[in-house]
Amino acid sequence: MRLVLALLLALAAPAALACGYCVEDKIASTYDHAVITRALAQKHHVAFFHVDGPILPGDAAKRSIEAMVESTPGVDKGSVRVALETLTVSFAFDPRRSPLVAVQAALDKKLAAKRLALMPLRIIDSPAELKVVKR
Repeated sequence: MRLVLALLLALAAPAALACGYCVEDKIASTYDHAVITRALAQKHHVAFFHVDGPILPGDAAKRSIEAMVESTPGVDKGSVRVALETLTVSFAFDPRRSPLVAVQAALDKKLAAKRLALMPLRIIDSPAELKVVKR
């Protein structure tokens, strides 16, 4: 009887789905642990941004944004992640070579041609940020 009741309750409970709108979901959509650990080992930072503006879905738009971000001075090659579903982009960069303000200004110029803009979500700049445990 308990097993049947538990099964019925489990089936009746709504599924926990990611909304795609909150900051945590946006970050999760482009989070790559290997990129982050490699960046932090090199004393680089990882930036997460919301992309604002008209984006047509598809691989061409994704590749275009990736290419623009990756060609920006200071951005680590191979670190760019784009999720069109959540309008999020992340990348690792060398803050000694190009501070975040300079990287974002260069990206804003490039993206403005496509009527896009970046809004900062989070910067990971130390390994301690990876060890946060919520209870």
